[in-house]
Order: sequence, then C-alpha cells, then structure tokens
Amino acid sequence: MDISSRLHRLAATSGVENLLILRPEDVRWLTGFTGRTSFVLVNRSTASATLFVDGRYYDRALSEIEKAEANVDVRLLNSGESMSSAIASVAQANDVGIDLDHIMASRFQALADVLTIVPEPTAMNALRRVKEEWEIELMAQAAQIADNALLSVLADGLIGRTEKQVRNRLDSVMRESGADDVSFATIVATGANGARPHHEPSETQIESGHGVVVDFGAEVAGYRSDMTRTIQVGEWSPEYQHMYNTVREAQEAGVAVVRHGVSGAEVDGAVRAVFDREGLEHEYVHGTGHGIGLYIHEEPILSPRCEAVLQSNEVVTVEPGLYRGGVGGVRIEDQVVVTGTGCRILTLSPKELSCPRSPQTI
Repeated sequence: MDISSRLHRLAATSGVENLLILRPEDVRWLTGFTGRTSFVLVNRSTASATLFVDGRYYDRALSEIEKAEANVDVRLLNSGESMSSAIASVAQANDVGIDLDHIMASRFQALADVLTIVPEPTAMNALRRVKEEWEIELMAQAAQIADNALLSVLADGLIGRTEKQVRNRLDSVMRESGADDVSFATIVATGANGARPHHEPSETQIESGHGVVVDFGAEVAGYRSDMTRTIQVGEWSPEYQHMYNTVREAQEAGVAVVRHGVSGAEVDGAVRAVFDREGLEHEYVHGTGHGIGLYIHEEPILSPRCEAVLQSNEVVTVEPGLYRGGVGGVRIEDQVVVTGTGCRILTLSPKELSCPRSPQTI
C-alpha cells in the first residue's frame, strides 16, 4: 500500500493554507488511519497533515501512519481538550477551509468561535475517483467473496424462506468467508416487494413464481463490492419474463459503452434507449450507476445529467432496473473497472440464476 503521494495531490488543489478533513473514509484515504473517531488538518504549504485522535486510538494511529509512510503527525487529544481548541493550536490563527456539507452546525459554531472558517467544497471526491491497482484488487477480493456467498445461499434453497432469513444468511456467509463487513444494508425483495428499489427485507416468504431481487456486497479493508442479481424461483409469468429480458439487454448495453473517455450520461443513455424502445422508461426510476471505493456511492454518478468523463481505473457500477407496482421489480448490476478499450467486470455471478440452481451455475 502506498498512499504517500496523496497529501501532495490534495495540497496541489486550490484553496486556503489549512484544510480540515472530517469524513472517516477521507481520513483513511489520506493517512491510512482506519479508526472512525478522528479528523485531519492539512497544511497545503508543506503538504503535511496533523491527525487528531483521542487516547483510545493513539497507538493504533501511530502504527498505521508509519505503515502508510504518510507525512502525518499524530496529535493526542488530551482529556477535556476540545476539538476546536486543538485545531486552533495547530492552525495558529490561519484561515481553515471546511466543506460545509461535512460538518454539523454545533461543531461549526465551536470552530467559528476560535477560527476563521472559509467554506471550501471538497476536492477529495475527485481525487479518489481513479483507483490504484491495490485498491482495485481489494474490491475484486470483496466481489469474489460476494459471488461465492450468493451461490452458497442459493444452494441452500429459497422457497419458504423469508427475505430476512436470506439476508441474514447472505451477510453471515460473507463475513465467514473473509469480509470485514457488508458494504451496505443488504436488499432482498421477493415478488411484488421488488417494485421498491430500496426495499428493506421483511417477513415475506419467497414463493414459486417470484423474482427475488438481491442487492448486496462485501467490504474488505474498507473497500466495497456491489452487485445485484434477480433470482428466478419457479416459472415466471410472461409479463415478468419480458421485464427481466429487457433489463438484461439494457444492462449489457450499458456495460458495452463503458470505457475511458465516455461520459456518464452516455452510459445512462445506452440503458435508457432499450427501455424507451419498449415503452418502459417510466418504470426506470433511478440512475444507471455510481463510482465505488471506500464509499458505496462515489463520483461519478451515472445519470442523464452526468457530464463527467470516465477515466481508466475508475470503478463504477452499471445497474438498470424496472419496477412495476403489484408485479415486482428486476435489477441487474455489475461492478466494473474502466479501461482504455472497455471495462473489466469484477462481479462474476451468472446473470441467469434460479433456485434450485440452473445448469449455468453448476
């Protein structure tokens, strides 16, 4: 792992001399420190930083900063010392830039009492977009854990199980297989519940004839995977089979467009063209995908408004879906690495999955 150059990249962006970083994932990306309770003051002039932690994390911070070879000083917050006074002691009355979307009003006011705060939209989102090879490898490991967990759970059978039971089993298998955590709250939506894109698993039982939307991922060393598959249970109605076939075609069309130099809107447009041809675009209620890394949702956001151009070694999702009230939903999602000529798919579970498993999965 080499993150030593990241402070220099941040220091080279425009803004005031001192910059306060508050989001845990940003702190981790910049310093290598993995704890949740911390904040970082970056000095642009020296391309150095001070990591503030309390006594619970001090030894851990020293060890992780040394391993990351980052130009970061670890500052122990003394008992009773406030965050604002500690920052003021290091900033030495200089202005401090803060992204106001990352700070609570009470914390902002405490800092404003002792410092001059300059609103500064974060540069971190843009800096994190292109991934290093070791970051991609961690996401590939997470994706493989998720792939294997899904096939294991399907082998156990789905009919008669509740959405919650399938969710719990899937999460457990991922953790048992090496995941540090799940990427986000796992979605399992069967039958008509699939019409809700972010359905929370319930006591609804899976029945023959259902499509089961499973949206989930694993986390490894902070990096996340994200995949959705729609599982066939028994025989589908012609109406639902048409929905599935259309989403499958749209997802393939979106993946085929992904490559270096293409805008997010172009990827989204390739998906929507399939739905528009079938007169179904009104049932597509979200964007086509998003960047992913330490955050489950990173820039760029692939939508009709996305002017951002994809770059090699960005990792994004392609996840079209259709949602029809009273019938259900279909979503298919892959996590892909952008290359100069196309993309490399990290999520390798078959698209056509049934329970019991279809011949494609044996």
